[in-house]
Amino acid sequence: MHKKKLLIALCLISLSILGSGSGCVSKMKYMELETSLHSAEKQTAHDKKKIKELADAQSRYEYQKTINMQLAGRIEKLELEMKKKQSVIKLQKEIIRLLDDTKKTIETSLKDQIAKQEIEVVNMEDKLKVIFIDKILFDSGSSNINDSGKKLLLRMAGFLRDNKKQNIMIEGHTDNVPLKARLKKRFTGNWELSTARAAAIARFLQKKGGLDPKRLSACGYSSYRPVAPNNTKKGRRQNRRIEIILVPMQ
Repeated sequence: MHKKKLLIALCLISLSILGSGSGCVSKMKYMELETSLHSAEKQTAHDKKKIKELADAQSRYEYQKTINMQLAGRIEKLELEMKKKQSVIKLQKEIIRLLDDTKKTIETSLKDQIAKQEIEVVNMEDKLKVIFIDKILFDSGSSNINDSGKKLLLRMAGFLRDNKKQNIMIEGHTDNVPLKARLKKRFTGNWELSTARAAAIARFLQKKGGLDPKRLSACGYSSYRPVAPNNTKKGRRQNRRIEIILVPMQ
């Protein structure tokens, strides 16, 4: 296109020189060349506009392509998150169902002790806590499980043994009364007593109850996690307790 314009310009210059020398160039020829030049310039401007439009269209296409890729990535991420949430919801429903079934079984099996307020069953979000109060499992100052306690624990082990989807945490708790001198020969203080009781239950559930020891854990908290004031007899009785916490396996 540029060569064409240059050729036309040279023609005009040549004609101008010839015209000045001979005075015989017709006005009609000059006008035709001028029209041709104008047409070439107009076509060039049109072509430039088209090129710019195509460049703009290509730019918009690339931009939209990038946006579409970003949206596709976000959609994929949201779909993955939705699937994860659906899996969590499904798991939570299964956990709730499992805990509800376990609670009903415990409440049926230990209904007499629950009625006497010797045992309490408490829901804790995704856990279930069975609280044995005061002397139902142990005699005063002892870490040896008494006969009534053994019967209760064997009853619990019966339905926990087949339910392999729950871990079993055993916690020992005491009131804040210091141990008597005769007990200090065996236990330095309430820390040791509460821990020994929890360990004794874990060992009993394993050896006599047939539970997998991998599901069991035991710890003692002494008097440092009371559920009632220690300045009353009733409060101290509530604080002297064993808690067996059933935790669904994830």
